[in-house]
Formats: sequence, structure tokens, C-alpha cells
Amino acid sequence: MREKLTENDVKKIQAEIEHRKLVVRKDAIEAVKEARAQGDLSENAEYHAAREKQGHVEARIKELEYLLDNATIIEEGK
Repeated sequence: MREKLTENDVKKIQAEIEHRKLVVRKDAIEAVKEARAQGDLSENAEYHAAREKQGHVEARIKELEYLLDNATIIEEGK
């Protein structure tokens, strides 16, 4: 079943996607770089946590993009 979204919902989702791509993703990538610079990755918990966070960020972006791609736009109040 297709998700029903209003134009306002679409704008909010687009804003979240943009924020995640421009701010949150950048922060997650920087955290991975910093953790990687600490040395041995096999025993680096900070690196693994940063990679996991980056994965969650990417998954949320894909989830939101999928939602928009497969939504039915309805009028407010319906």
C-alpha cells in the first residue's frame, strides 16, 4: 500500500533528506575518518561505532527517498 502524504509532509521529508545529506552524513563521515586515524581498526570500538552510525544515516536517507518515490500525494485534510 502506498503511503499518503500531503505537500507539507513532502516538504518536511525533503528537508530532512537534505539535512541528513548535507550535515548529518558529513559529520558521520568525519567521525569515521577521525576514528580510522587512531590506528588498529580491528580493536577500535570508536571506529566500529562511527561506521554503524554512518550506516544508520544512509539507511534513513534511503528510507525517506523510497517513501517519497512511492507516496501518493493528497490534499490537506483528506
